[in-house]
Amino acid sequence: MKRKWDHKKILGCAAVAGILGMLAFEAISGNGGNAYADGTDNRQESVKADRENGWEASNRDTEFVYCVGSVSKIYSTAAVMRLAEEGKVMLDAPVTDYIPEFRMDDPRYRDITVRMLMDHTSGLMGSTYSGGHLYEDKNEDLLDQMPERLAGQRLKADPGEYASYCNDGFDLLALITQRVSGMDYTEYVQKYLMEPTGGETTGSGATFLSMKDLAPAYTAGHVLYEQGGTQVLGAGGIYATASDTARFGSAFFAGNKNILSEASKAAMAAPWSDKDIYMDENGLGWDFVSVNRYEDAGIKVLGKGGDALMNHAFLLVAPEEKISVSVLTNGGSSTLNGLMAEAILDACLEEEGIWVTDQQWPAAVSMVDIPAEYDALAGAYAVSGREGAVIDKISFPAHKYMHVESVGPYKTTCQDFALTEDGRFAQLAYEVEDSGIDQMRFSLNPTYISFQKDTDGRILLAADQNTRLPEIGEQAQHFYIGEKMDEETACADAEAFVQKISGREFLVVSERPSSSAYDMAFMEVVPQPEFPGYVFVVNSGMGIRLLKIADASHALAFTNIPSSGNRDLLDIALEEDGDSLQLYTSTGLTFMSDENMPCFDGSINEIILSSDEPAWFKIGKEMENAEITITERPAHSAVYVYNKFGEVVYTTHVKGMTDTLPMPEDGHIVFLGHTGETIHFAAG
Repeated sequence: MKRKWDHKKILGCAAVAGILGMLAFEAISGNGGNAYADGTDNRQESVKADRENGWEASNRDTEFVYCVGSVSKIYSTAAVMRLAEEGKVMLDAPVTDYIPEFRMDDPRYRDITVRMLMDHTSGLMGSTYSGGHLYEDKNEDLLDQMPERLAGQRLKADPGEYASYCNDGFDLLALITQRVSGMDYTEYVQKYLMEPTGGETTGSGATFLSMKDLAPAYTAGHVLYEQGGTQVLGAGGIYATASDTARFGSAFFAGNKNILSEASKAAMAAPWSDKDIYMDENGLGWDFVSVNRYEDAGIKVLGKGGDALMNHAFLLVAPEEKISVSVLTNGGSSTLNGLMAEAILDACLEEEGIWVTDQQWPAAVSMVDIPAEYDALAGAYAVSGREGAVIDKISFPAHKYMHVESVGPYKTTCQDFALTEDGRFAQLAYEVEDSGIDQMRFSLNPTYISFQKDTDGRILLAADQNTRLPEIGEQAQHFYIGEKMDEETACADAEAFVQKISGREFLVVSERPSSSAYDMAFMEVVPQPEFPGYVFVVNSGMGIRLLKIADASHALAFTNIPSSGNRDLLDIALEEDGDSLQLYTSTGLTFMSDENMPCFDGSINEIILSSDEPAWFKIGKEMENAEITITERPAHSAVYVYNKFGEVVYTTHVKGMTDTLPMPEDGHIVFLGHTGETIHFAAG
């Protein structure tokens, strides 16, 4: 049954989610009917739009296949839950029972259970990035390599202490599936998860090269790239159509036992903890297992988002109402896809006579004065935000408002907050210094900050946010974002560490030629004179991390924020290598400093490639603003050119890219390929 819905939210979300690329969405109801929100078969519209952009689909009646990113975590969780039902896995048994070679540089790893992998409470640092995303390539051994990849890491928290989003745990789940079932993980998903739900196209990063009708890989600027394969299969490597994803979601309907029993589905749908509203609200695999606006209407919902390379996804399921909604795009973000999924679910519920309304937050009422006892809360806080880590310097000028200076690696920004009657601080629209005490006004959709003490007496920062997008939807969040930093002097070797890294750029060298890590190749370690014991580590792929200098060669993650504000932590180590400096990360990536890198000049007309060593060059003065032309390049090799900011200005991974390369001032160039092969080029 097709439905025609006149729903502004859906149209608004579609415009926002689809503005950067293609959009596919489907809702499946309990009677098996398919529903497209615009009343048309959007597959036809997708094909039409992409033919206008030079993309030919093999069949107008075939849906495009997307990488569903972290929605894959529901697949890896369901796979192990199914094995548990068969008595082959015990959820509260140690992971080492099923992966005997699993070892870490931290004795607490022995306490990690299978369940902790599912609910993000394992204490693992988060994500190992090496080899995770490859262009037109695959790594069939990546799952088997997981124990080795984690062996040198330590834990960031005691297993079971709190939930903090963790990709690596779900790759361990996929490996457990392989070991216990004796089957290849992708084959297991296809046989036991896809076929029972009527899926027809589901595959993974291990099979994507042979899959038809993959959604074209457009960037925000409508540049068409080669297909990238997500190799972290359990964490983010499932490929499917919107229909197959929604059908998989239907396996979690009440009464549906195609994959799992009611007891297993209930276990996945239970929150990992109900101790604290500022802790994560995930279940087993699911990002969330309740939403207040739906709970108020008596509706239970389960949701999971995902982002991988250029694909973004969201799966939203209302088990009792038997509605499953999937939204897949190759532009936008999983957050926007989630808002659109909620708009579609709202429309489905309206047809059943159920109306879901946005929550109304009471208007904040400010207090005139801040009590003197708040002075003890002033100081520096390590904070994790949307743009990465910052150090927030908090003060209470004249006891009238809270002033926050957010110190980042390159700039400092300021915000002011007023104390409200409920003890939280509400964000102001303007800084008091500019507007004056008498003109304090709350911002639109203000963030509320509060101070919380844990059982050890640590002071944590908690945030309440309710972001409303007109005609699209709202997103309410409550989470810990930071912790107060210790007031202590820097270690004795801090100055020596800073001397080593000062003025140096680091470039990735550890990755195979097809790795997307070269899209985000540069890393910088930025000291902060005001906080001499700390450094920011900046990489466009990993974001901004704040580390504490441990000695002359190591800087370590130090925060213990009990939420996903503590996700994807890393440690770094420095090592002299001749005249250059190697930088090793606990995430598996290795970088080298560029101060002694050879110059690319007019005397070079060929590069002999090595699989294990990228050929990096600085662009020499005589080549700046000139051009070179590739005359011969082996298949599966790659060339990147970067400007002085480390931004990619040329890559052979772009479909139809010209053979003429720009040579930007103060830029870099790297040649990648297999040992013994040669790239030839000429000036002009």
